[in-house]
This record gives sequence, C-alpha cells and structure tokens, in this order.
Amino acid sequence: MIKIARINKKLGQEDLAKKTKVTTNYISLIENDKKDPSLNFLREIAKFLDIPFILLAWEKIDMPKGKTGAEKKISSQLEKMLEEAQQLFAKQALGMKK
Repeated sequence: MIKIARINKKLGQEDLAKKTKVTTNYISLIENDKKDPSLNFLREIAKFLDIPFILLAWEKIDMPKGKTGAEKKISSQLEKMLEEAQQLFAKQALGMKK
C-alpha cells in the first residue's frame, strides 16, 4: 500500500525517506515486508501520502483466526473488508475505473 501511494504521488523511496527522516533502505524494507514500522511511523507516512491510517495499520496487525465459529466468521469478514478497502484505494490511487 505504501509503495502504491508513493508512486501515485510521483515520489521515489529517497523522497519519502528524506521526508520521514529515515534511510532509503528502511523504506525499501518496509515496502517489501521485511521490516515492521512503528505505528507512529505509519501515522506519519499515512499523513504524508494521504492514505487512511487504518489501511496501513491493519496490514501489520496479525488478526487472530478465531477458535469458535463466530470468531472465525468475524475474522474472515474483517480480512475481506481490508482486502476490498485496499483494492478500492489502489484503484483510486492509480486512477483506474471501477
């Protein structure tokens, strides 16, 4: 999600790194899911890239799968909602038609 929004804003990893006062390597690690940033860092990136913070935070949360049928259903619904929200945001960010 960060990479899509960054590219949509026509920014390189170096631009985002300078704005957030981290290294380009750190941005690369985050974008490639090799490093988990803090929630404060995600808030900063979300604000700068104009991304709903919840989409970035939700991606990093390990949702419990649930033990009961009701818990499993809720977990499945939440995952589906996140996936749909990410797809919608990506389409909007890339200027794609629905």
